[in-house]
Amino acid sequence: HALPATFVQSAIDCTAERRMARLWLNNLPPDFTEDDLAAFLDKYGFPPFDALTPMPDNATGKAVVLSFDGMDEEMLRRLQPRIHNVFVGDRTIRAHVAPPSRQEPW
Repeated sequence: HALPATFVQSAIDCTAERRMARLWLNNLPPDFTEDDLAAFLDKYGFPPFDALTPMPDNATGKAVVLSFDGMDEEMLRRLQPRIHNVFVGDRTIRAHVAPPSRQEPW
């Protein structure tokens, strides 16, 4: 038996809503603000991020995790090389893609 089209579309919409990719950035300049980061990413063709989580400073400098709702990991992997090892101020920014957290409903 074929599934009703509305059921299939609902499943697709539900999956799309759960997609989220995260980008970990470290070695950021200490005075780099959220606005600086947004402008930097925009310059390299990234969409706006939906959330920013600061990470504890460590030996590699200031670090953040950015969340991009509705973007899958593969798309973010295609953008990541544009900013990985880019020199900003006196720092070389490191960018790493983390797989999204997936909480399946079943």
